[in-house]
Amino acid sequence: MNARLILKQLPNLLIFRILHYSQISQQLRDELVVSAGSLRLKGRGSKALEWQPFVLWLANLLLSYAGDILGNLLLGSLPLEPLCNTADILLSSFIWYCIFYFPFDLAHALASTMAFRVLTTAMSTISQVQLIDRGVHLAGQVYGNAPVPMLIVGTVMGSGAEVLKPVASLLINRCQHNQMAYLKLSNNSKLALVLSLLFMLEIFQSPLILGLNRHQLIVYTLVMTTAFKFLSLTYRTDHFIWLMEHQIRYTFFGGLSRDLSKFFQRLPEAKNRRKWAFSELD
Repeated sequence: MNARLILKQLPNLLIFRILHYSQISQQLRDELVVSAGSLRLKGRGSKALEWQPFVLWLANLLLSYAGDILGNLLLGSLPLEPLCNTADILLSSFIWYCIFYFPFDLAHALASTMAFRVLTTAMSTISQVQLIDRGVHLAGQVYGNAPVPMLIVGTVMGSGAEVLKPVASLLINRCQHNQMAYLKLSNNSKLALVLSLLFMLEIFQSPLILGLNRHQLIVYTLVMTTAFKFLSLTYRTDHFIWLMEHQIRYTFFGGLSRDLSKFFQRLPEAKNRRKWAFSELD
């Protein structure tokens, strides 16, 4: 069994699915806490009783299968086909219940530890890279290797949970004054866009990927993406990316040209002439 087949079978393992669903539920709960600020309830072992269980379960379900749902929608397949696996749905629902309503918040505390976050980050990276690779190649088959559809499908499948966050916000009645209600291109989506571009260049056999084949490209992007996500856990890489994007926008999208126009259109200051008369003593 080669390494490519092992990577392809990893997302189907039980432990892999448990870690994936745990990460989705943990992220949803953390974002709700940040946006609402209402988790701190009085009483020992208090739960977030004000959250509606059904809409939270539905939102978590959509976010867990967002990549496959949106990929099928863009590729002309049945969007809800990933939800046909009843056993997988029950597993996702059980993980969601543990993260949100486990006694004494033990599951939430476990999922908040650094060791668990490192493990789930590695697993989610493998899943994301394979989703992007599959999305780009399926889009190439469906749309005849058209570059734009391949980029869009790869990016959407690689960041599907973030694309469906506005829908989740509608379900939990937190659209107004909530950052989840707006569609943003986050760092994860930007990473998915870059990886989609690399896989598209591999299909076209571009010299920009230095002659790497599909299997080699998956391995290298997996290593680089894992390293980047581990760095983001300890360093403010989002701030560095924001600064770089700010400089790019300033240079190529109007900021520099606007400042140059203001500089060259400035009128020279008029020289002040002496208008006062001589004094009596002169």
